[in-house]
Amino acid sequence: MDSLIKEWSLFLDRCLENRLRADLFDEAASQLHGKSPLSGPKLAALLLRPRSATASSLDPRIVIYLERLLALKKVDASDVLWAAFKFSRDHPSKAGEHALPSKDDPSKWQNPSELEEIIFHRLHKAFSTGERPVTNAEALRTLIVASRWMTAMVSSHTSDSMIQAMTGLHQHPQQQSINVREALGMLVVGLIENVKLLELLSRRQAKDIRRRFASSLSTFIPFLSQTSLQIANRLEISQKEHDLHDKSLTNADGDPAENAGLEVAALQVNAVIDLPIINTRAGLYVFLNSLLVARPLTDDFTIVNYLHARYKIDPQNIAAELITASFDVLANAMYRSESTQTMFSLKSFLVNKVPLLMTQPSLSTYPMTAELCIQQALSHVDPNAFPSFSQGFDDMIGNNNSLSDVRQDFLNSCALHGLIPANTVERLLGETPMQGPPETKYVKKDLLAQCKVNFEKVNMFIDELENLDGNGGAIVGAVTEFVSHLCETQMTMYLKTICNLLSRKPQALDVMLQFTSPASILRPLCQFLDEWRYEGDQGEYQPVYDEFGAILVLILASVHRYDLTFHDLGVSHDSFVAQLLERGHLSLVPEDLTEEQGRNLGSWLRGLYDSDKEGLKDDVFASCRPQEFYLIVPTLFGQTVMACSAEVLTLDSVKGGLEYLHETFLLPSLIGGLTWMASHALKQTHQDLDVLMQIFHKLIRSAPTSGDAQAMHSTIMSIVSSRLEKCFRTLKKRHPRRTDIDPLLQAIKGNLDYERTVYASMTELDQWTSAPNNTLTSSLRHTVQQLSHWPSPASLQLNPPSYTHRLLFACLSILGASKTLRAIVDEIKAQTEAGNGAAALDVGVCLICAPSVENSPLTVDVAAPTPPRSRMNLAEMLKDQFDNATSVMSSDPIAAETIVRLHRRVESHLSLIAQAGLQAPQMSLPDVDLVNVQTQDLPGIDIKAMNDAATAAITGTDLNKDSLQRSLDEHLQLSAVDNGLDFSMGVGGSGTAEMGSLQDLSTGGMGNAEMELDMLGDDEDVWGLDFTGIE
Repeated sequence: MDSLIKEWSLFLDRCLENRLRADLFDEAASQLHGKSPLSGPKLAALLLRPRSATASSLDPRIVIYLERLLALKKVDASDVLWAAFKFSRDHPSKAGEHALPSKDDPSKWQNPSELEEIIFHRLHKAFSTGERPVTNAEALRTLIVASRWMTAMVSSHTSDSMIQAMTGLHQHPQQQSINVREALGMLVVGLIENVKLLELLSRRQAKDIRRRFASSLSTFIPFLSQTSLQIANRLEISQKEHDLHDKSLTNADGDPAENAGLEVAALQVNAVIDLPIINTRAGLYVFLNSLLVARPLTDDFTIVNYLHARYKIDPQNIAAELITASFDVLANAMYRSESTQTMFSLKSFLVNKVPLLMTQPSLSTYPMTAELCIQQALSHVDPNAFPSFSQGFDDMIGNNNSLSDVRQDFLNSCALHGLIPANTVERLLGETPMQGPPETKYVKKDLLAQCKVNFEKVNMFIDELENLDGNGGAIVGAVTEFVSHLCETQMTMYLKTICNLLSRKPQALDVMLQFTSPASILRPLCQFLDEWRYEGDQGEYQPVYDEFGAILVLILASVHRYDLTFHDLGVSHDSFVAQLLERGHLSLVPEDLTEEQGRNLGSWLRGLYDSDKEGLKDDVFASCRPQEFYLIVPTLFGQTVMACSAEVLTLDSVKGGLEYLHETFLLPSLIGGLTWMASHALKQTHQDLDVLMQIFHKLIRSAPTSGDAQAMHSTIMSIVSSRLEKCFRTLKKRHPRRTDIDPLLQAIKGNLDYERTVYASMTELDQWTSAPNNTLTSSLRHTVQQLSHWPSPASLQLNPPSYTHRLLFACLSILGASKTLRAIVDEIKAQTEAGNGAAALDVGVCLICAPSVENSPLTVDVAAPTPPRSRMNLAEMLKDQFDNATSVMSSDPIAAETIVRLHRRVESHLSLIAQAGLQAPQMSLPDVDLVNVQTQDLPGIDIKAMNDAATAAITGTDLNKDSLQRSLDEHLQLSAVDNGLDFSMGVGGSGTAEMGSLQDLSTGGMGNAEMELDMLGDDEDVWGLDFTGIE
């Protein structure tokens, strides 16, 4: 055995060193295996063993040769998986050994995780297509290794997280770690859904393997759900379908712990008959409302997957329903008297986003007549909400919120994107349009090029975002990439101009987030602020504060408008912006200040309030970087208030110093300063209120003089207005005789309602709870009832039922997931008893599966990191209640049946979305096909060799014995070996070489032969299992 390993080790090392072509590798490996056969596990281990202690990149030749050995049937799937596991960081170390790799101990070396990811995807494809297993032994051995790897991965990654928690380093898993988890999850999906494997697992002889696999799977699914909810849901559904549960919970006698009554109830649960599946008009209406209620969650991937899961392969119906629901959402907002900004955002979605969704390749793959879809949708639109132009003029004269131009704008946008001819707009509209489509259809690439040549173009394009003409998507893409380009090239003056323009146009920000994520726009800016340093030859320092402040205001305006966290921004916890969000409103006591912070604070206090100075000198800016300044702003304000109250500083000197805060280079400091003041003013442990009110009046009511400063001041007031209003109204209740509070409330009145969040207003909460016998629960039930009756043929209701997703969020926040779900279940139960159960069930599913900013059951942004979970969502709570449905069956059988039906439908819906979603991500994951390995940006890739390998794998190669011999001699340098490799038998007509005998290979220069023997071990049976009777 030792000599065989040495021969094969030399052969494989020479092949890798000389980048041997795949066809030559096939012939040489076949010859060598004929003379010196080696077991599959050891052969796979020799190929996959790490060849250096610091291997951080993947050698694509290893994947090529692995593919060829699989095709030649020299190794099977279980051999490959076992060898990959042996050299994985997940492989548990033996007792008494150190788990960390050692440069001096090759047996502890580990492969890069990219290799594991590719192997998982390759084997997933093989098992999901039925290519494997070839034998029963291969199937069972694969299950054994997969079980061990799942358990080991959970243990390894969990221990890493525990160590981080113990050391205080709470880090999100790295993307590559998440990729490997997902890849193993997909492999397990392929195993569970393989018919041959399921048939084997059902045999009595395989009960131990089934038990171990089920136990590992039960541990792996919750672990995977932390980062890859869609794959975990798919595994969970398959686990339930094939009863792959851990059944180790038994009583002392070894009998099942359930009593006979629960067994009967379990049978009743399984026997619940499903109601017919219908797609109500309300379902998609609820989904779109959830996407647009606050920060837009309008990721193309999320929407298209949802539509495919709901309407299957029916693009005609998808397009018509999407258009209809978008008009319904807009009509509902008008009837509910939503704000002007909300109406604009909904119009933008209909005009800018929906036509682009209809042009998605996944929707246009199948035949679809866009004109017919649009005509069908417009026939269902409420004519009272979207009147003709003549009626619209009458409404505008009567100060009504007319939407008469929306149908025209939508049709023009469809014509712009080629969905309909421009000459059909008038016919579909039913009257002569007031204007036609834009003359030019923008393309992101062209716009970006124009911006790079002429910076003034970007200002024009940002202004055009408010036109609602269908070009919004291209503009957003170009502006987003241009901002990243400016950050990379450090064009701070241009960044300042763009950020100032965007921060004063919140509606433009709404449009941008309909086409991209917050992280795509803001992460480059946050990183830019992190890396901002004073240059060695810095001339003036005040302009640095000016440019820095403009960028910071845009970031903070977005954070406060959309209730973003540092996770949403895509930055780490130790970044400047994350630290500013966490403690940028906290004043520090002198004992908590560092020496540097103390010096900076003293410098700023002297610079602002020293009466003998001529002005704020540049050395104050030079001695304190902007990042350091903004973190001590609340402390600066705190010291100012305290000094003025103690009469250390006069009020006039304080007001004079605060004048500087009305200049653009220091204006952003008002965000942290006013936030601290609003919090401090509500405390009743001080006598600073009179001073605080004077400073409030100075900073809020005294407008800056320059136009840029006035615009920035208005944006800042919008950011802090919500906190200030709560502060002032509370103070007014405490001090009703004070006359200096009402002017402040009046000053911020025009800046209120800046936030786009899911939190309900006090007016809405009163509306839902103030009526007699009205509660949040009854309001939610009434909403479910109204939505369920909407599609009824007997209903004469043309306008959509009044609905806001803020109601559902309010119920979750105040009542909790359990009581909110109970309200939904109770109403579905009542509707089922009234004969309307199918429609109510669809509404309930859409409410439970609706995406949200927090704890969403669906992935809302595939490009952003998965946000941390803070509580159970409705889907998880439903699963919990389903698990306890047997105990409910005896007391309330109809409620139990409703829970069972709802859970089945929710799980099916989420699974369909996950399956639809898994189609697209595989395009960007490292694919298992050889032809795609070459696309990875890795060192040492021989593109020609990989193309040769792909050709050989697919079509075979017409081999020539002379060229093969020359190539082997040239590449492997084996000509000195006695007789080398013999091709004298010639090549068969089919292209398969008939190999001669293979003489001994020289083992000189092996070096690590003993090490390899130690790594592989000398146990022939690496599995330790008896498969007798299973073949």
